[in-house]
This record gives sequence, C-alpha cells and structure tokens, in this order.
Amino acid sequence: MKKGHDIKEVVQKINNDVQYKKDYIVTLNALQINKSEKVFPNIQVTDSPTQYNLTDHSLNQLCGRLEIGTHYINKCLPVSQDLVAHNLNFWINKTKSRELMIRTFEQNDSKLCRAIMSNRYKRIDNDVVANHSLNKLMDMNADLKYSHYDRDTLNITAVLPKLEGEVEKDDIVQGGITITNSEVGGGSLIIQPFIYRLVCTNGMVAPRYLNRFYAKHVGKVIINPEKDEQWITIIKKMQEQIELVSNPELFQENLQKLKDATEKTITSHEIVQLTKRQGISDSERAQIFERLEHYVGDTFSTSKYNLANAITNIANDEEKSDERSRKLQELGGLIIFAHNPMQIRI
Repeated sequence: MKKGHDIKEVVQKINNDVQYKKDYIVTLNALQINKSEKVFPNIQVTDSPTQYNLTDHSLNQLCGRLEIGTHYINKCLPVSQDLVAHNLNFWINKTKSRELMIRTFEQNDSKLCRAIMSNRYKRIDNDVVANHSLNKLMDMNADLKYSHYDRDTLNITAVLPKLEGEVEKDDIVQGGITITNSEVGGGSLIIQPFIYRLVCTNGMVAPRYLNRFYAKHVGKVIINPEKDEQWITIIKKMQEQIELVSNPELFQENLQKLKDATEKTITSHEIVQLTKRQGISDSERAQIFERLEHYVGDTFSTSKYNLANAITNIANDEEKSDERSRKLQELGGLIIFAHNPMQIRI
C-alpha cells in the first residue's frame, strides 16, 4: 500500500480545519460570478462583500445546477474570465431559483467555495467520521495502515491482526476495514471490508455491494446550518457497521473466496477486455502484464487471484493519486468477489 499520511497529523489537521469551514444557505438568483486574478472566477452572494474563489469542483457543480455543459465554460476559462462570468450570470438569472448550500473554507486571505450543494445535503463531515471511527478502531486494537485527508475527502484503512488466514502456503492475509467520505459531493460515507496481503503489502477493497455500509449525503431540508445534526444517527450506525465488518465469520467467508480465486483462471484476452472496460490505461495494463511476468500481446492464462494482486500492487505507486489507487484496489476486489466482473463497472 501507499505510505499515506501520518494519522496523528491527519486528525490534527481535520480538527484544525473545522474552524475555517463554513456553510451558508442561499438562493440561486442571489449568486453573482465575478472575475478574479486566479485560475477560476469568484462567487459572491448579493449584498455580501465577501467573494469566494471557485474551484474546478465547485465550478462544475454550479454548471450542473444551471444545466449547462462544463466543456464550453472550461474552454473559455484560459481565454476570458469575463466571458465565463457573463455566461454564468446570464444562466443564474434565467434559471428557476431555489435554495442551495454553499460550502466554504476561509483561512486568512484564502476564501474558497468548496462546493455548491442542495439544501437537502446531509452533512456528515470528516471530523465527525474520523474521531468516532478512530475511537472505535482503537478499542478494537486495529492496526492503522493508511490514511489520507485533503480537506474535502477522507480515507482511513485499518487491519485487525486477529483476522488472519493463509490463502496459499506462506501467503498470509489479514482482514480489515476501509472508510471513505467526501464533504463536497464526491462520494457517500462508505465502510467496506478490506483485505491486506502481508507478503507484498497489497490492499484490496471488497466490492461496494458486499457487506458495506453506505450513507448518502441526502437528508431533510437545512434551514440553519449551525444547528444541523443529521449525522448523529449515522455515526451510531457507522460504529455498528465497523463491528459487523470485523466479524470473524465474515472474514472467513472472504478468505474462502480468495482461496477459490486461486483455482479460477482468466485468459490474457479476457484481461485486456476487463482492463479496457474498467478504464485501465495502456501503461497500467503493461505494468499488470509485467507483474504477471508477461508482455502485452502474450497469450496465456493465470488465476484471478494472481491478476487481482497484480492490479492492487500497482496501486502502491506513490505517484498515483489517492483516488486512482482506491480504484485499483476496488478493481482487485471486484475480480475476486464479483460473480462476473466483466459485467460490472466500479
């Protein structure tokens, strides 16, 4: 697995960032887009002097709210922000107004619009998820293997040494838990089983439909963000799910599927089809074949277990983004646990 961030530093940064994050309920037709000196334009609420610089993510969300394509706006950006602002303001005034939640980050002179959400957005923020899940994991004597936090998204992965088994001779795996969350509409709060292979420190995520906890960020209409506590019942369910995923019986079921995968074969032709369908790049495909001790174009068969490990091994590359590594770990799990991975997209 990738090294990730130090968990103590992650928790400290998460809790420190809370004071700089603010949410506002505004109406769409009260928004105004202004030119800025940065890459993206600013967004401002009428009658408020504060301007927030849009990000690539929040700009795309605004385009989605206005039901206009992002391709044209992104094409205009490097040429003329005035043109971008004119187009967005035009469609803001022409679109039926509704209440939105603006998620911001304000630290010193930095003022960012992180996300533009519905006023039904259920706030399950990273400080709440991290603090409650880590307390639970520590009580279970979990060994934290990976953590990542970038202000908007969170990934915590831990293994439980008590959940340990042998797939093949001297090939030991441990069961664990992986938790992901996004504060800006990039994904739900998800808790899934995790498989950690000791011989090469590969990590594999069980598919999202298998023994997972899935909490969408959709809830009641929020009138006052300061008093919104929709996360209370979710956290209780999250902690219950952590216990469920750590069930030894569940681990034994997953271990058996790993063993079964050593007996199931897949051809080089099927590997090429599968990787193309799942968005694997040519260079990544070459790395997968290299780890299988073959070149692209060779005709051969291998086990699904070997293929899954080849894919999750390239996820260990420190140069890969957290999101990309996660996709590769999920693809490895898909190959092991899905009845027909050729028919499923991650």
